[in-house]
Amino acid sequence: MIKHAVIFAAVLIGSVSCYYKSDTPDITGRDIRLTLLHTSDLHSRILPFDHAPMYTEQKLGLMPGRGPYGGIARVAHVIKRERVKAGRSLWFDSGDMFQGAPIFNLFHGEPEVRSMSKAGLDVFALGNHEFDVGPVNVVTQFKAWADFPILAANYRFDVNSQPFSADFADLVDPVAVFELRGLKVGVIGMGNTSSMTTLEEGGNSLGIIPLNAVQTVQNHVNVLREQVDVVILLSHLGLGQDEWVARNVCGLDIILGGHHHVALNPPKVIRYDPDPGLIEGTHEDAEYDADEGSGGMSAFGECPESYRRDVILAHPNAFAKFVARIDLVIRDGRIRSHSFELFPIDSEIPEDPETAYVLEEYIEELNLTYNLGRVFGTAVEDISRFGGAGGDSMLGNFVCEAMQMRKNVETDFCVTNSLGMRTDILQGDITLETMFNVLPFENTITTMYLSGVEVQDLLDYATQRSAGRGCATQIQVSNITFTMNCRTGVAEDIMIGGQDIQPDMVYEMATNNYIAWGGSGFDMLEQNTTKQDTGISMRDAVIDYIKKHPKLPECFDGEIEGCKSGVAISDGRIRPAY
Repeated sequence: MIKHAVIFAAVLIGSVSCYYKSDTPDITGRDIRLTLLHTSDLHSRILPFDHAPMYTEQKLGLMPGRGPYGGIARVAHVIKRERVKAGRSLWFDSGDMFQGAPIFNLFHGEPEVRSMSKAGLDVFALGNHEFDVGPVNVVTQFKAWADFPILAANYRFDVNSQPFSADFADLVDPVAVFELRGLKVGVIGMGNTSSMTTLEEGGNSLGIIPLNAVQTVQNHVNVLREQVDVVILLSHLGLGQDEWVARNVCGLDIILGGHHHVALNPPKVIRYDPDPGLIEGTHEDAEYDADEGSGGMSAFGECPESYRRDVILAHPNAFAKFVARIDLVIRDGRIRSHSFELFPIDSEIPEDPETAYVLEEYIEELNLTYNLGRVFGTAVEDISRFGGAGGDSMLGNFVCEAMQMRKNVETDFCVTNSLGMRTDILQGDITLETMFNVLPFENTITTMYLSGVEVQDLLDYATQRSAGRGCATQIQVSNITFTMNCRTGVAEDIMIGGQDIQPDMVYEMATNNYIAWGGSGFDMLEQNTTKQDTGISMRDAVIDYIKKHPKLPECFDGEIEGCKSGVAISDGRIRPAY
C-alpha cells in the first residue's frame, strides 16, 4: 500500500495529496539545506548489466572496465549513503520504471516497484512505459507494492469510461507535499503524453484526458507557492517540454526531468521568459479555463515579482547508470545557491543487502524460466545501434533484414523505429539475455502495402522527425535506400530493391506493430487498411537470423573495415544531408 506520512491533508485543487513527514520548527530567516536525490528511466534494469560506456557517459564518470553497471541494490546503497550525509533529503524518480530487461517480461513490474519501495523512494512520476502491458497492470503493481506517492497532474481520469478508471484516479495524485523539520516541499508530477499518441483520441482505452502542461503546472504552482518553501516539478515530459515549462511557468523552482535519457551536468538554469502568445492568448497552448483553480493569478498573465525566479532543470540519465544529487540552500522561500553531483553506478559500488534480498526470489525464478545464458552467435566487434554521421546503423540494418527476410514475411522492404533497439550487441557471445536487452518490447512483425506516394510520405515524415533530432535517423531500413535531406525535410533519391521508386507502384513493407498502429507519430501507417500482424516476434526473427549468421559482422566482399556489402554493417542505405 502507498505510505501516508504523519499528517494527511488536502489543499485547494481537487484531490491534491499532501505527505508531511516531521515536526515543524520555525525556520524563518535561516539558511536551510536540502538534498534532492534523483533517478529516472530505470527501464527494469534492476539487475547489473553489461554495457559499453559511450564517450558522453565516460565524461560523466561511467568508465569502461568497471562493469557490469547499474542495478537497484547498488542505487539503493548510494541513496542511503548520501542520505546519511545529507540531513533533510528526498529521493525523486521521473518515471519509466518498467520495460527494458527480461525481468519485466516475466513479472510485469512487481520486482521493480518492490525494490524501489525497499530502497526508500519518496515520490514517483508516471512514465509512458509504465503502460506497456496495459493500464490494469499499472494499477495492480503500484497499488500492491508502492510505498510512495505516484503523480501525474496532467492526467484527468474519466472514471466512467473504463472499469479501472476509478482505481486509477485513487492511485494517482497531482501533487505531494513533504514537511522536513519545518521546510515544506511541494512536488507537482507530470506524466508523459508525447509518446502516448492514443491519449489525444476521445474515449481512449486508458480513460485518461491529457491536460495542457503549462496551464496545469501554473495552476498548481499558484496554489502551492504561498504554502511551501520550494516548488518542484517531477516530470516525464522530456527535455524540450521541460524547457518550455520552465520558461513559461511563473513561480517554479526546480524541474527534475526524464524520458530522453540525457544527463545535464551541470543542470540548466532557465529564466522565466514566457512566449508572448501565451499572455496574449494567441499561442495554441493558451487555452485556459479561468474556473479551474487558478488560485487568484492568471495562468498566463503577469508574473508578480515575488514569484519570479530562475528554474533549475536537471536530468540524471537512465538505466540505473547514475544517481544525481542536488544540494540547495533555501532561505525564506528562495533558493540561494545550489550544487550538483552525479554518481556513476558500476561494480565498485556495493549492494544494499535489504534491497538485494527483495530480488533473490525473482532472480531464481528468472533463471528457471529463461535460459538467459543460451548462446546464439558471436560478435567479433560491437554491433552499434547508432550509425555514423546519423545514418543507418549496423544493428538497425541487421534487425530490419531479419524482419524482412523472415519466413512467412518476405516483403519488398522493411522500416522499423531506431528507438525500438535499446542497446548495442557487445563484442563476445550473443545470448538470449543480450537479445532481451536489445529488443525488450514484445513487438511483432506487421506487413502492409504502400503505394510509391505513401512510401514517399512515410520517409518524408521520418526525415522531418530526424531533422528535429540532430539529423540522426529515427528509422532503420532494409532493401530501400534514400537521402535524408534534413534541410528540406524531404526524402530524396528513394530506391527499393535497387530500382527508383514509382509513385503508382505498390510495395509490401514489413514493420513492427508499434509504429504500424501509429506509435511515435506514424499516423500514415495507422490509417493503412492493409495491415496484417503476422504474430511473429521481432526478437525471435532476429535470433533466427543470428543462427544463420553466427559470426557478426559478416562481409561479402573482403575485410570488415570498409565493407560495402554484408550482414550487420553500415552500408549507407540512409544518407543524411545537413
